[in-house]
Amino acid sequence: MNRATVFALALTMTAGLNWAAPVVVAEDAPKVKEAGANTPAQEEVIKLYKEYQEIQTAANKARGELSKAYKDAKTEDEKAEIVKKYDELNALENPKIEKAREAFVAGFMKTELDGWDVTKNAELVESGLLSAASAKEETDPKAAVALYEKFLEKLPKARSAGFVSGRALPNALIATGDFAAAGTRVAALAKDAEEQAKPSLLITLGDIKAITGDIEGAQKTYAEALALIPEKLEKNDARGSVKRYLEPRISLLGKPAPEIDSKNWVGSEAKSLSSLKGTVLLIDVWATW
Repeated sequence: MNRATVFALALTMTAGLNWAAPVVVAEDAPKVKEAGANTPAQEEVIKLYKEYQEIQTAANKARGELSKAYKDAKTEDEKAEIVKKYDELNALENPKIEKAREAFVAGFMKTELDGWDVTKNAELVESGLLSAASAKEETDPKAAVALYEKFLEKLPKARSAGFVSGRALPNALIATGDFAAAGTRVAALAKDAEEQAKPSLLITLGDIKAITGDIEGAQKTYAEALALIPEKLEKNDARGSVKRYLEPRISLLGKPAPEIDSKNWVGSEAKSLSSLKGTVLLIDVWATW
């Protein structure tokens, strides 16, 4: 992959990259409810949130200008110079964004969260809960679950509610290792989900069943999910990707693994998959482009 391609990809990923930052949060799930006037502590958090937004907006504006310049560039030298400027911009601005976000989320989690008015401060509360939950997913998935549940309780119509119920919360539930509880909650989420979101949740539910050894139940759940996906889909319909994930599950789960007989291994003598029968294997499938 050449640097121009990397740069183009990076520009498309900018918005997503701005979400990933570790923060220190409280262990307990926050309680958020409608309230009256803001407290001094809340006013300070609002100030921190505005500062974070301003820094992020300025950085995104600069990235947008570089993106336009890259598209308008006539020569490879011009493009290479823009790539260099883009790298320099990220090196300068990303630490500022992370620092501002960490300050905002840390302050948010220290406030009396019962006092937040989710009507007046919906965007702030949404950002605070999402960032805090995301930071807890690996280190304390139970805390992440509690935060995501609180998000759905208080902000069911928020722009990120579909992401939370369809992906973030199910993944956090699985990460807790309590598969019985995870299965029960994901089944409830799937039951209440909108038509387009239901197949993805059923995949997760099927995976939970497969993890716990219920192969027949998993196969039935995958088949149910596939039956909900129309044959013809619009180009950007997310269910197309769900279908691609479903098909290999349906065709392979519970059956003998297909033979893998690569002649080139890294760091070990090459062996066929069949020669390792009876051994627990982790197969990492990856690619470059």
